[in-house]
Amino acid sequence: MHVIDSGPGGGHREAAGTATVLVSAPSLPSAIYGAMREVLARGYRIRTQYDRKDALGNFVDPPSLDVSSAIEILDPYSQPRYPKSSCVEIGKYIAETCWGVKDHRILDQDQLKAHLAAGTFDEAKETYWPYTYHQRLFAYPSSDGRTVNQVARMLARLAENPVTRRATAITFVPEIDQRIKGDLPCLQRIALRCTEDDEGRLFLHMHTHWRSRDLFNAAADNIIAMTFWQREWANELSRMTGREVVVGRYKD
Repeated sequence: MHVIDSGPGGGHREAAGTATVLVSAPSLPSAIYGAMREVLARGYRIRTQYDRKDALGNFVDPPSLDVSSAIEILDPYSQPRYPKSSCVEIGKYIAETCWGVKDHRILDQDQLKAHLAAGTFDEAKETYWPYTYHQRLFAYPSSDGRTVNQVARMLARLAENPVTRRATAITFVPEIDQRIKGDLPCLQRIALRCTEDDEGRLFLHMHTHWRSRDLFNAAADNIIAMTFWQREWANELSRMTGREVVVGRYKD
């Protein structure tokens, strides 16, 4: 594992803030554990909006540890693939994220926009969801009432020209998410890139960008789901192009 930390510069006063770390590792578990070590060693102690308080207003939870990070996994399918820190039931989370089995719980998007505009959307009481990652990527709600399958368009771009740098997708919907107080998408963007080896095989690399998330309780499961997609999309791209497409690096 290779770790780089941006240390304080010399000759000037540093503002208090988070460290920036790069973790590059051969497998998913080693990347997660390497990131944990960096957070525990260099994390900036800071309060979050999730911290609980008692009846007197005193904090019950300790401050969080915060870093800005880049995590690279050289082979997302090397074994063992699943870190022991993975705490969500993998099958259910994969089904929810990758296959959209809970998309039926999403609120009608026009009604959601109307409630948000009127200030009548109560997240604490609402039993349905404003979005899922699957919905935002496969049926992105555009302002004209239609939906956009961003995944199909990413793969079509790559099938037409494997060296394209334009195979990207986003989850953020400003009309909705800028008005939601709590449950904003953590996953913000996916970008796909291909490289080719001397034997003519294509390698599908995945880059993801996250606004924030809990390293100890969410990151491993997030990455497991993202790399399931990476393998599915490599297989689909292979079918579309008639070429061998291999899962490449994952960057987070």
